[in-house]
Amino acid sequence: MKKITLLMVLLLISTMFTFAAAWQKLDLTKVGGGTINLNINKLELFEGKLYAATYDGIWVSPSANGGDWEAYGLQGQNVSHLCFGVMKLANVIITATDDVTKTANKLYKYVDNSWVVTSLNPTGLKTFNGVHTSMAQIQDGNNNTVIIYPTWGNGIWRSADGGDTWTNYAQEDVADGKAYKNVLSIRSFPGTTTLYGTDKVSGNMQYMIWSTDFGVTWNNRAVGNFFNPYSFFVRKVNNVEYMYFGGQNGGSGIVWCSLDAGVSWQGSPTAGVPQWEVRKIIGDDDGKVYTLNTITDVFVSQLNNATAGWDLEEGLYNETFASAGTGITIPSTRVAPATQYYYLSDLVKSATKLYVSAIMTDGIYVLDLTTAVNNPNANELSIFVNAAQTELVVNTEAGAKISIYNVTGKLIKAIVASQAKANINIKNLNASVYVLKVISVSGELSTNRFIKN
Repeated sequence: MKKITLLMVLLLISTMFTFAAAWQKLDLTKVGGGTINLNINKLELFEGKLYAATYDGIWVSPSANGGDWEAYGLQGQNVSHLCFGVMKLANVIITATDDVTKTANKLYKYVDNSWVVTSLNPTGLKTFNGVHTSMAQIQDGNNNTVIIYPTWGNGIWRSADGGDTWTNYAQEDVADGKAYKNVLSIRSFPGTTTLYGTDKVSGNMQYMIWSTDFGVTWNNRAVGNFFNPYSFFVRKVNNVEYMYFGGQNGGSGIVWCSLDAGVSWQGSPTAGVPQWEVRKIIGDDDGKVYTLNTITDVFVSQLNNATAGWDLEEGLYNETFASAGTGITIPSTRVAPATQYYYLSDLVKSATKLYVSAIMTDGIYVLDLTTAVNNPNANELSIFVNAAQTELVVNTEAGAKISIYNVTGKLIKAIVASQAKANINIKNLNASVYVLKVISVSGELSTNRFIKN
C-alpha cells in the first residue's frame, strides 16, 4: 500500500475511518418520537432522501441519515416494493379476494401528494402475487411513462398511461418450458433504453429476458440453473458491457457474467452457501460490484481491472467476493409461523454509502464506502493539501479520472489528469471534509478523504 502524505489532522482522521469500517445501525427514530417498523421490505434513494417500504407503510428520512423519519403514506399497510423515477410507485400486499389464505397485490402511484391506487388487479385476485424482486418504469419515445410489472404465474403486465390501463404479454413455449410466465424481476438501467428481466422457465433452467421497444415485445435466452433467478445487473468497464445474473442456487458461482450480451455465461468462483441467495446486484461503471446475499451478508468484488475479473485467455470469469464490512448479524432461528425468518431484504447505494435493510431483525444498516476495510484500493492515494489550503496535489497517472464529492455525495469537481501529479485548485471549496475518487487508466478505483480548512 502506498504511503499517504497528508496534514497531521487529516492523517489522524483517515486512520480513524480506515479502522472504523463496519456496518452501523441507522437511527430509526421518527420526528414525533418512537421508531418506524423494523421490518423493511425495500429501500429507495431518491433526490438525496432515503425511503423505506415497511410492514407499516412508507417512511422517508430527508437527510438519508436516519433519526428524522417522516410518514410518507400508506401507513398501516404492508408495502413490499418501491419504484421511483418520473413516477413514484409502491406495491402493497393485500389478502386475495378469491382466496383468503393467499395474498395479492395492489399497485399505487403518487399523485398530488397522495397515493392513488392504479387499475392493476382491480378485484384483488391471487394470481397477481408479484413483485418478487423489482418492477420497472421507463420513458418511451413519446415521453410516456411505461410501467412494467412482473408476476409469478401471471406473466408480464404493461401500462403505457401511468397505470390506468394494462395489457398482459403473451406467454411462449420454449425448449425448457414456458417463457414470460414466472417472471421474478424487471429492471431498467441508466444509459440504455433496454429493459431486462429474469424468468423461471423451469426448475432446471432459468432465462434472461429483454425488450428493446419499451416492453411491447420481448426476447428470451437460456442462462443456467439458479433455482430462482432473482437478480440481473448491467454495467460497463472500460466501455465494455458486462451482464450479471444471480439467484438462489450459488453452487455454480456467486454470480454469472457475460461479455457478449448474454449469449455465453461464466460463473464466478463460489465460496459456499454463505454467498448464495443473490437477490440483488448493484455497482458502478468502472467500479465495484456488490451482491445482496439475503441469508447472510453483503459482498463486494475484489477485482476491478481492465477485464473486471475475466480471464480472457481461459475464458473464465474469476471474480471473487468478500464481505463489504463487518457487523451484520442475521439470526438463524425461524419464528412463528415457520415460513417467516430473518433475512436481508434490499441493498441501495449512494456515491459514498451502502444501505441494507432487513426483515425481523435490525431495520437498516449503513456502510461508509470511503472507509470500507474490504475495499482493497481504499486509502491508497498519495495526496497533499498545501498550507494555504488552495491546492490539492494528487499523485496518480496521466489519464486518470479524478472526482471530488462533498459529504452528501454530490459531485463537486471532475478532471482527467494530464500528468502523473495532478494539481487541483480547491481555493473556492467551502471548509469541509471531501471524498476523492480516482479511476486509473486500467479501471481501478481508489478513494480517500481530505479536509479543506
